[in-house]
Amino acid sequence: MKLGLSGLLLLLGVSFPLAAQQPAPTLIPPTLVPTPDTGMTDALVSESAVARIQANGRVRVGILYNVPPFGLLNIRGAVAGFDADLARSMADAWGVEAEFVQVTRQTALDLLTSGQVDILAAAMVHQRELDNRVEFSHTYYRGSQAVMVRQDDGASVLAHMADRKLGVVIGTASEQAVQAWQVRSGMNVTVETYYTLEQGLVALVNQEIDGLVSSRYRLRELLKPGVVRILDEPLAAEPYAIALRRQDVSLRDLVNRTLQYLAENGRLNEIYASNFPGSTYPSGLVPIWLNLGDEAPRPDQFESGIPYPTQYVIPRLQDGQPLRVAGIQEVPDDAPESEKRLNALNRAVVERLAARWGGSVEYLPNSVDNALDLVASGQADVAVGAQPDWAWADRVDFSTPYLVHGDRLMVKRNSDIESFNELRGGKWVGIFASEPGSADKVNELARSINTAVNIYTMIREQDVPFYILEDKNADVAFGDSLKLIPHIEAYPDDFRLTTRCPNCDPFYTRDYVALGLPRNDLDFRLLVEYTLQEMAQDGTLASLWQPVTLPDEVPEFDIWPGPAQYLGFNLRGG
Repeated sequence: MKLGLSGLLLLLGVSFPLAAQQPAPTLIPPTLVPTPDTGMTDALVSESAVARIQANGRVRVGILYNVPPFGLLNIRGAVAGFDADLARSMADAWGVEAEFVQVTRQTALDLLTSGQVDILAAAMVHQRELDNRVEFSHTYYRGSQAVMVRQDDGASVLAHMADRKLGVVIGTASEQAVQAWQVRSGMNVTVETYYTLEQGLVALVNQEIDGLVSSRYRLRELLKPGVVRILDEPLAAEPYAIALRRQDVSLRDLVNRTLQYLAENGRLNEIYASNFPGSTYPSGLVPIWLNLGDEAPRPDQFESGIPYPTQYVIPRLQDGQPLRVAGIQEVPDDAPESEKRLNALNRAVVERLAARWGGSVEYLPNSVDNALDLVASGQADVAVGAQPDWAWADRVDFSTPYLVHGDRLMVKRNSDIESFNELRGGKWVGIFASEPGSADKVNELARSINTAVNIYTMIREQDVPFYILEDKNADVAFGDSLKLIPHIEAYPDDFRLTTRCPNCDPFYTRDYVALGLPRNDLDFRLLVEYTLQEMAQDGTLASLWQPVTLPDEVPEFDIWPGPAQYLGFNLRGG
């Protein structure tokens, strides 16, 4: 017997939070009028919102009141949720007050672009279609569109949903996600639309559809073990970010630096755990740049005006001129293997980018030591192999990192060592002579667990197997993963990298490799970001990562949902 909506929801034990009693947004959002992709038509604002925040001592935060666990008006009449906690933490770091302004899905962008709020912390998915209206911070929450199926359904991966029926709420991102997945995968499904997620759940349990699509966190609210379950494989990425006015680079830098500060000092993990019980904030989700500092960033450290580029890169590319690249050097044959592999990756990344834009690459000679200077002065379009660095943030921008590497611990394959906890008893730790400061890191890690270790300095990278296996100068090797991975590949039966613990970050330190880009040339930065994301989606980056990343440790790359065309460029590989 098929169940009605109320009977089924009672059976599933679905309850509705108080926030759901607040006025809800319109079920079908208004159709957006397409805007031409000119890229250079923004109404330029001369003063950053940083100046107003500093002058008034408060930041106006647009937030949703009916989307738990991100934003809600609780039973005491206070604004609560992950977004609210994040906004308060940011305001506290700035020494100002957070003033919450209720927004809806339909009013949020207008309130931001008209200056009625300074930022939007409103469970906003960074979608490419929104980039022509606003700008986004680092991703602070990585969600996804997912598929719920009946418990007894045999489906375990998305491919098992081919030629079946999927339900979505009409006019939502889920509908768009299913369409994009069909195009990307080449699989066909029949889409049934509903006005509410609860109606879709009834249809799923009554076997009128085979899967129900929504944001994973929404599906979890409806989850009832033994009746329905959620497929692990995501249908589409949903990276949540803070929105601000386009090209307000000072505010963007203030927000991003504060997100990094909150991630580094543990505050992000605290508020994440309080809003998502039993969860730990994902390691490396917010990249930590060099020279972040120990003190909270303040508005008065950022310029009140908005600097705009004197020249833009995209018109040059559209005119058929080459992409000018700084930072590449010729690596000699006797160079360490790690240096050769990193140089090859850097070359391949910029050459694949240019190829997708239908252009060529011009490598600037003798540009390794002054690559960022050349970008800042307009003599180069891109600095390859750059480490994002706050000391340079007032002169250049940085792309999303295309490589993460850092200090790891390499041990013998049959060793029971997983971390420094098992190095007690005076074991020998090999470090690289080419990595200044490694001895201090090792000693500090040992002191943190109240023990001491012996240190052996390894002169040449290629001799690591001899130091450990033959001469037995060291029990383990500690150093940059780029230097350790070649030995893991060459001696798979002898060495492995440790994971430290099941839920630990396997990296002791993280170093990021990105592209240095002209400051506040937003449309070029978006072109770079979109193309890197398309390369991640189609497997191109994975193939480039193979020499510098272990197969089972391929980094997760943020994908902003949206089209693969931008300003006349087709970003998909041919």
